[in-house]
Amino acid sequence: MSSPLKWAWSVLAILCTLLILGTTALHIASRTVRARIDLKPGAQVSIPVFRFVPDSPRLSMEFDVPAQASPSTGFARRRPELGEWRPSQREGTLYFANPGEAVKLRVADRTRPQVYEALPAGGWSRDRIHRSLTPFLDDGDPTRFRWPPRLPSRSIPAGRSTLDITVLEVGDAIQGERVTVVVEPPLTFKRGTGGPIDWLWYFYFWPFYAVILGIAGGVLAYITRKELRRTR
Repeated sequence: MSSPLKWAWSVLAILCTLLILGTTALHIASRTVRARIDLKPGAQVSIPVFRFVPDSPRLSMEFDVPAQASPSTGFARRRPELGEWRPSQREGTLYFANPGEAVKLRVADRTRPQVYEALPAGGWSRDRIHRSLTPFLDDGDPTRFRWPPRLPSRSIPAGRSTLDITVLEVGDAIQGERVTVVVEPPLTFKRGTGGPIDWLWYFYFWPFYAVILGIAGGVLAYITRKELRRTR
């Protein structure tokens, strides 16, 4: 095999390796972690997480929709006790006429514990209702939320760590309900981190890169076969 062909195969092998490593890293960086917890004061859950670089906690909750409350087609019916996303905005805050039943959680990582509270329901599917969690604003007004939220500085360390979550307060209408706590990933298709791992976003298009490398591999295989036949 000629030197140019050897060089071309080496470059292709390096690119394929980078594609595999980058896609794997993207899978890790964009992985959502979920854990079930009972909404009653004192309930606890520990959630293991992994981060390539220090990160801020991004949390939300998913409420189940009872089977009898969900129509046979379409999305789940609203649950007024979970609030309604109809905000009015002024001076960096959002106000809600119906913020929903209160939920406050203590989230402990490597720094001092942070208290999070639930925003009104802002997403629905056939069997889930989604409520985002935001750092608690202790201003005595349950209808007021800081917007955009100010997440704690990158308190989740790089590597493996654990978020210890404790229920502090729950409204009467949803007390005892079993919900899913969601630890959202630092990197998604719609959101980056503003940090050094944002370049992994480009690996969302890995199928396109794989097709290009596959075509290049096919062309190299054809050229290599012709050259080997000529040298026999």
